[in-house]
Amino acid sequence: MHFYDIMKYNFDEIISREHTGCLKYDIRKEIFGTSDVIPMWIADMDFKTPDFILEALRKRLEHPVLGYFYHTDGFYDAIINWVKRRHQWEIKKEWILFSPGIVPGLSFLVQTFSNVGDKVIVQTPVYHPFYAVVEKQGREIVRNRLILNNDGYEMDFDDLENKLKAGAKMMIICNPHNPVARCWKVAELRRVAELCLKYNCLLVSDEIHADLIMKGYKHTPTAKISPEIAQNTITCMAPSKTFNMAGLATSEIIIPNDELRTKFQNYMENAVHIFGNIFGDVALEAAYNQGDEWLDQLNEYVGGNVQYCKDFFAEKLPMVKTYRHEATYLLWVNFKAFGLTHEDLYKKLIFDAKLGFNDGKIFGEEGDNFMRINLACPRSTVEEAMHRIEKCFK
Repeated sequence: MHFYDIMKYNFDEIISREHTGCLKYDIRKEIFGTSDVIPMWIADMDFKTPDFILEALRKRLEHPVLGYFYHTDGFYDAIINWVKRRHQWEIKKEWILFSPGIVPGLSFLVQTFSNVGDKVIVQTPVYHPFYAVVEKQGREIVRNRLILNNDGYEMDFDDLENKLKAGAKMMIICNPHNPVARCWKVAELRRVAELCLKYNCLLVSDEIHADLIMKGYKHTPTAKISPEIAQNTITCMAPSKTFNMAGLATSEIIIPNDELRTKFQNYMENAVHIFGNIFGDVALEAAYNQGDEWLDQLNEYVGGNVQYCKDFFAEKLPMVKTYRHEATYLLWVNFKAFGLTHEDLYKKLIFDAKLGFNDGKIFGEEGDNFMRINLACPRSTVEEAMHRIEKCFK
């Protein structure tokens, strides 16, 4: 019997998201210049937010008062137990601080722990808001470029050490990495973290994709590697990508170092960023307390979508290059062999194939002739997209 025959959850269901104020669907005209593309860009899922989360929200709505609230023990326990169960990382309640999303959290961390003109290292190509949260606040981006081999990306440790020697106040690492879909190995993370310790550079680890790991791979929280590394590492996690609840703007910042945590907490309290919203807490608790089986089946389904695309390109369009895919539901795809300019490639996919992907160059100049494709959608959508690419290029 095939795995899909015994799945409890239905990821094949087509759900219309139009006319719901949906960023992914309702502003296609503004993003792509046309509204008739299949949108496979921004990183949320076309799957239904799990029923156990929706039911928890409905239950809370039965109470007629939506007044001020606080983060209860249930909020912290859900995070602690999830991280221990899924990632074998034991954390303490006092380490956990609330943030209204990871990107705002990164911005707050840059403001708290660096000054105007300070250097902040990122590993490119990388999630494009990393550039914004650094540069819009007057800090300097320093690029530690990843090395592209035949099968995927590796870190350039020699270049990283040289950049650290030159002076950097902070490094933001993407673990797992978006868009190149690496699930970094313990040895890789250890080397990065030890270099940051050596050169007195604070390490911020964005682990929003920590739960979205493909079969055969294992996510390691950077701060878990050693007590010394934990004292110099700030970890950003959230249920938003995992359970398709980004609209609830709820995430957690984990800081084992007392001095760093106090400094960040003071910043957040002064800026009144400590509360969030009632429904974010309710959803987080339901997700982390009840979400294991759903997540396991989600990862299996997404892994099937990834493999379908890789097999399709290998058979039908071998000029299209993909790489080892270890994590996330975002496929990093190389179209260089067609010999088009990046701009012509992007337009061709939009106006000929009617497909709305993420433009690879927003992740850095290394994304020239690359596209990022969101595969967190029903298989029928993925199949249609692949056939459109085939028709467009053949």
